[in-house]
Amino acid sequence: MTLVNDTSESKRTYRAPRRTAAAARTRLAVVVAATSEFERRGWAGTTLRAVAEAAGVSVKTVEALHGTKGALLKTVVEFSIRGDLDPSPISERDVIARIEAAEDAGEMLELHAAHIRTVQQRSARVAWAVEHAAASDAAAADLWRTMNANRRFGIRWAAGTLLGKPGRDESLTPAEVETMFWVAFDWGTYRTLTTHAGLTPDEFQRWLGDYYRRVFLP
Repeated sequence: MTLVNDTSESKRTYRAPRRTAAAARTRLAVVVAATSEFERRGWAGTTLRAVAEAAGVSVKTVEALHGTKGALLKTVVEFSIRGDLDPSPISERDVIARIEAAEDAGEMLELHAAHIRTVQQRSARVAWAVEHAAASDAAAADLWRTMNANRRFGIRWAAGTLLGKPGRDESLTPAEVETMFWVAFDWGTYRTLTTHAGLTPDEFQRWLGDYYRRVFLP
C-alpha cells in the first residue's frame, strides 16, 4: 500500500485556510476594539496603542492593517454602518431589497424603521466621534463629508422608494418627504432619544415607526 506523500505544497495548501481565518479574526478583533475606543474616548483620546492592547495584538499589527488612526476610523465607520467587514455596500444588501419590494407604503416604512434602528444603534456614537474630530483633523473632516454625502444619498433613495409606493400621503412633495427623512437619518436623533429621553433601542424603533405613520401616511 502506497502512502500519499506529505509534500511542502500540500502542507501550504492545508495551512492557507487556517492562516486566512486567523487573519480575519485578527482584523475583526482590531476593528471591534477600535470601535469601542472611539466610542468611549473619542478621536483625541484614542491611540493605536490602546486599540492594540484592547485587541490583544501589537501596535505594528494595527499599523500593518490600517496604517494611520484616520484610516482606522474610516474602517470603523464602515463597520458600524454595515455591521460587518464585508466590503459590499448597504445598497446591495438583502435588507434594501426587502424594503424596495414592500407592497405598500406602510410595509416599506415599517421595514425602514427597523433598518434605521439597527444602523443607528451601531453607528450613532461613532458618528459623534467623527463629527467632533472633523473640527481639528483633515482626514476626519473628509470622512465626515463623505458620511454626510452617503446619508444624503440614502435619504433620496428612501424618499424615491416611498413616493413609488401605494398608500402614502399623496399630498406630500418630494422635497417634503426628503426633509422628514432627515430626522430619521440624523445620528443626533438616535443619541438624543436613547441618551436623554431614555428610550431603549426597541422603543426608538417604535417611536420612529409612529413618526413615519404620522408624517407619511394619510
